[in-house]
Amino acid sequence: MTRSRAIRWTLLAGVVIVMGGLAYAAGRGQDHAPQADPAAPPVRAASGLPMERVTIQGKPFDLEVAATTADIARGLSGRSTIAPLTGMIFVFGAGSERSFWMIDCLVDMDIAYLSPDGTVLAVHEMKKEAPRAPDESQAAYEARLKRYLSGPGAQFVIETPAGTNAALKIVPGTKIPIDRKSLMAHWRTRNAAVRTPPQSPQQPPPRPPLR
Repeated sequence: MTRSRAIRWTLLAGVVIVMGGLAYAAGRGQDHAPQADPAAPPVRAASGLPMERVTIQGKPFDLEVAATTADIARGLSGRSTIAPLTGMIFVFGAGSERSFWMIDCLVDMDIAYLSPDGTVLAVHEMKKEAPRAPDESQAAYEARLKRYLSGPGAQFVIETPAGTNAALKIVPGTKIPIDRKSLMAHWRTRNAAVRTPPQSPQQPPPRPPLR
């Protein structure tokens, strides 16, 4: 082999090695590139409400956050299903006695009232009610709905599919690790966006919803 041919082969081999090294590096870059975490909680629900992942007795629940008067009053009304490991968490500005009802609710569901630190105060199995009859007034319909009480000090409320409380042994005294800071941030943000029209002195303030 002539000296010039040997030089050409040496240069060609060097190019192949360099290209191979670049391809290997590119492959490693793809292997180690950040990937979307399929287990990451969703940020927003189809309803438009923000979402929070709350681990309840070891199970991850993706809960819609209801924090304004309107969102709390609406709750899960009108839902024909509540998927497993989903539901809603209601956020109030402070702890107090709460009363929820099943107005316009189409399916049974469970409810757990929580103190500010996430301790369960009360649980109930809420049953769907007969819908309002055509000849029934709204006042009469609301008057016959069962109220599910929290007792004093409830700041957060969680609604989940029927049977959740029994299946996960959620009882008064159970501790649910909530992210109170994040939930209260939702409460502040959502309520700051709601503008309440001024009340005329002749008009009484609106009756707050039972939810």
